[in-house]
Amino acid sequence: MNKTFEIPGFLAVVLVIGLGFKFLPQLSGLWSILAISVIMVSGRQGFGFLSVITLCVIGVTVSALKTESVPFIFLSILPGWVAGYLVTRRSSLGKVLTGGFAAGVIGFGLFWLYKFHVQASQLSMHSIEIAFVDYFKHVFLPTLEASGLDEYYAAQGLTRSVLKGYFDSFLESLTALRPSLYIAESWVRILLGITIGRFLLRSRGLLSSPPFTMHRMAWQLDWVIIAGLALWLVGAHWDLELVNQVGANILFLMVPIAFYFGVSLTFYLIRHWKVRSWVLVVMILVMTFLPIQACLFITVLGVFDPLIDYRNLDGKRGSPA
Repeated sequence: MNKTFEIPGFLAVVLVIGLGFKFLPQLSGLWSILAISVIMVSGRQGFGFLSVITLCVIGVTVSALKTESVPFIFLSILPGWVAGYLVTRRSSLGKVLTGGFAAGVIGFGLFWLYKFHVQASQLSMHSIEIAFVDYFKHVFLPTLEASGLDEYYAAQGLTRSVLKGYFDSFLESLTALRPSLYIAESWVRILLGITIGRFLLRSRGLLSSPPFTMHRMAWQLDWVIIAGLALWLVGAHWDLELVNQVGANILFLMVPIAFYFGVSLTFYLIRHWKVRSWVLVVMILVMTFLPIQACLFITVLGVFDPLIDYRNLDGKRGSPA
């Protein structure tokens, strides 16, 4: 498409983002995804155009949200700019996603420092925590009481106060994971924004990516998982709450990534080894009746894939990836 028509299109999208934040702030997630996408796509026109579009998005959001635009700048615009910059470098889809996710973590750190040092406040409860609290208070307990099962459980020692104690313990564990909940939410928006951007850029031959079954986790991420596991265990053993929390948050964020690559490897093995139909049926039954164990096994596959390289086991064990 000619630049004469593209530039007004970009500016129109930027205007929609500003108007969206002004009149429909409840859809902030949608505007965030749109901003990440438009900033990333603008990278195909070069670094200068990327910078102009980024500044325009910052300008309209600051005009619409004032000081409340700071989280949006750190958690959306920064990852979008990093993704756009990598597009200007003709990077692969994997590198763009990695850069976007890394920028999301950095942006969250900056946002957290801003809240602590400038606003003198802590992170508020995440929407997932609020949802669990509402469910326990307004759904679980009333349903238990209405069904008459509360008397049965009370006879077993599970009184309302005991159940509340269990829930408070669960909520405390969830509170320790609050930073990773915010980062994971940011990652979902980044992933959706980059996915939309890739769809728009596919005609330009940008953001190359191998087939899904050939996706393999970078070996460097194994060290991140090892560090998280070490911190989690050390913190638990020596009762170092902060160290334990850091490790738990790292593991919480890394598990879905390892699971994704484990699924990729699983599909590769099924296709490459031409697994028989009855074996597939057994695998489906196992995943149906033992979903946690199956997901854990797939995650472990994803973790060890960079080290063992299962795709090169045909008489080539140890061959380079």
